[in-house]
Amino acid sequence: MDLSFDRHYTPPSVNPKSFVKKSEGQVDMGSNANPGKNFIEIMGQRRSFPRLEEPAPDKELLDNIFLSSLRVPDHMHLRPWRFLIIGGDDRNYLGDLFIKDCLQKDPNAGEEACESARKKALRAPLIVVGIAHYTDHPKVPEIEQALATGCVLNNIGLAIYSCGYGSVWRTGPYTVSSSVSEGLGLNSNEQILGFLYIGTPMKADRPMKAIKKDDFFKCWPAKV
Repeated sequence: MDLSFDRHYTPPSVNPKSFVKKSEGQVDMGSNANPGKNFIEIMGQRRSFPRLEEPAPDKELLDNIFLSSLRVPDHMHLRPWRFLIIGGDDRNYLGDLFIKDCLQKDPNAGEEACESARKKALRAPLIVVGIAHYTDHPKVPEIEQALATGCVLNNIGLAIYSCGYGSVWRTGPYTVSSSVSEGLGLNSNEQILGFLYIGTPMKADRPMKAIKKDDFFKCWPAKV
């Protein structure tokens, strides 16, 4: 199995019609299901694509990806998440929130700075905002709830890639901006964990550095 992170790797596309709904909360890949080897290869080749354009996946495929992505470790089944899907002209309203944040931080920000902020909402045809919805629970601290929400976002990105599209998980100052949080309707117990930009990669990006498993995985007790 080649895990050399070849930037020219093209993941196998999935026909959305091959998804067969089994019961509430379950999705079956149907006859097009690939063995585990294919899944591991896809994980080993996954990367972020900062330059994205039309088209994004269609609604049928997205619906199946979103449903499947919810299968994550979730202590006490709190479902501590919600997600906002922003596409089309609605991205302009998100851009307005980015401008508002820009002016809040610098009331003297000029037209160029505001335009730059606005364009950040237009860098992909579709954006999924990942929001951790915290519940006060004696056995589940907020860090666990945030991790569960992050797992869903990561699942979405991985599935998007496996279907031949691209995504990039952006964080930065907008995740902690009061202007953006208020504009998106967040409650006091909620936190933006990231903006997942989704679309078609405009071009292959620079090759990734090789990753060595032994740099991160050690048998315990570690041998000196």
